[in-house]
Amino acid sequence: MNKKLFSSIVIGASLFSSLTFNSNNTQAKTVTPKPGIVTIFRLAHLYDDDGNLISDRVLLANTPWRSGDYIQIPNVGNFYQVSTHEFVKEEDVNFQHGQAAKGVVWAGNNGAIEYSYINNQYQATANKLAPNSAWQYSYTDNAKGKTWYQVANNTWINSDDVATPKYTNPDGWYPIHNTQISQQQKAGYDLYNGVEGIKVYKVRQFFGFSNAHTIYDSNVISRVRNWQANHGLPATGIVDYNTWTHMGFRDKDWYDIDSYVAPLRTNINSTRNDHIEAMIAQAKEYLGKPWISGAASSPAYGVDCSGLVTQALYASGIDPQPTSNIQHAQPGNEWNCQRLYSSPYVHSVAYSQRLRGDLIFYQSPYDSSIWHVGIYLGNNEVLDSWPNSVAVRPITNSQRNIVAKVGRIFY
Repeated sequence: MNKKLFSSIVIGASLFSSLTFNSNNTQAKTVTPKPGIVTIFRLAHLYDDDGNLISDRVLLANTPWRSGDYIQIPNVGNFYQVSTHEFVKEEDVNFQHGQAAKGVVWAGNNGAIEYSYINNQYQATANKLAPNSAWQYSYTDNAKGKTWYQVANNTWINSDDVATPKYTNPDGWYPIHNTQISQQQKAGYDLYNGVEGIKVYKVRQFFGFSNAHTIYDSNVISRVRNWQANHGLPATGIVDYNTWTHMGFRDKDWYDIDSYVAPLRTNINSTRNDHIEAMIAQAKEYLGKPWISGAASSPAYGVDCSGLVTQALYASGIDPQPTSNIQHAQPGNEWNCQRLYSSPYVHSVAYSQRLRGDLIFYQSPYDSSIWHVGIYLGNNEVLDSWPNSVAVRPITNSQRNIVAKVGRIFY
């Protein structure tokens, strides 16, 4: 049974000419199962089951190995098993028991007692994690009929004290996030041909262009290039951070406009209805703001239909990747309503079965493409961003009269 994670290396026996074997100290040997991970922190010699040196093999520093048994041999030393008949000395490794795993666990309504793993057992401390707080774990273990989660260095909580989210979506639906959704793409992108969104909106305003369609086009490129040349900057026609700040825009905005992700309005105790209301509440923050193509930033600015839905979903615990706020402004991604429409995680329901919180997708009367999406409020009303503003409107009118799909986000 080979439990190696990495291969050991073979070296000349002459390296160990001054080392001796241990052969007569095995009768009092204690063997204890101790599965986990040992990480070699210096070149480590290997030993056999009785503590005798294996002269032609060592393990490299900074390599992890699965451990099996823990052997204690009086007057010789303590050893961790890394292969069937190969062991390393305790002083040559750092031991991490349990299985490597990544995830998030929540303390229960009464908090969670913190335990330390000492002398091969869990020992309770006087500390508790705050009720309903979320923690990332890096290792798990099963002992005494419980599942244990390592949430900090030698800090463990067990399944008796953890909470299960009240509402989850099943497989095949967007998963529910009960911790703040984070930005997955790099904020502070340059403005070049085809980019849209709030930073382009500001640059177009700077040069007096209309924002009927907020796009970084050839007219903007020409004006930027001339402006750069007149102000001693490389005349690239691209607005980078240096050009942005020279134009008088705030350096903070260069990143903050891109990186805004709506604050999570739900938690592990939220119901399905709570998630829906969180989505709608975030969307209402944009009421009265202008329609801006490719925009999906904070309520301080305008948004388009897809940007509105994206930020509303963030607030409800849904991350609709690959659709995202930064991706939406990049060339070719203006029509994210089409991506949401085609997503296998947005489930079609009959128009007659529409419910508050569903997404309403509209088809263009000109070419039958999907060209708009809104959030259904009930009473035949949608909250959407349509030229020229974010507003509550009838579910259909003369411009948006072909409903292509009712899409359900929450099971």
